[in-house]
Amino acid sequence: MRNILILYGILHLWLALKLSYNEAVEFKMSNAVCESYNKSWFVIHKCRLRAVNRDKTTMNLNGTVLHPAYDIFVRAQILKKANGYKPWLYNMNIDVCRFLKKPYNPVAIVIFKMFKEFTNFNHTCPFIGPQIVDGFYLRWKFLPNVLPTGEYQLAMTWYFDKRPQFVTNIYFTFKEDL
Repeated sequence: MRNILILYGILHLWLALKLSYNEAVEFKMSNAVCESYNKSWFVIHKCRLRAVNRDKTTMNLNGTVLHPAYDIFVRAQILKKANGYKPWLYNMNIDVCRFLKKPYNPVAIVIFKMFKEFTNFNHTCPFIGPQIVDGFYLRWKFLPNVLPTGEYQLAMTWYFDKRPQFVTNIYFTFKEDL
């Protein structure tokens, strides 16, 4: 009897938290901008958002790496909008080849977990050929801590052989209705 009451209490708590969080959080993308600096090395075919419904926007990105890339770095910044986009907490440089072998940056791990199931960008270097993100949408449950309510930009500059090749800027909103 005691075990049944404990199980019932846990189930009730889980259900209450799940229902309250689903209605209280808006976490969706508002814009995506991609630009290739070197079209002889990386070509962007598609970079766009698609509204699925009122609360869900998916991102589709399709690009091609034309030459094998062995040395890939990404400079990622998370910016918060306050009279323009200002630097916020995170400004990191990630060695992509090393990260894909053994993830080492906690913020990059969170971001990569969000993208992982929607992309073919999940093997070690070298990269060549099509790189696809298809149907990606933001899910707040992957965030370890909540963000302050606001508008954000994830700005990523991708470097191949220490030269900037392309940028991807993803704009999103996080609104917590307390």
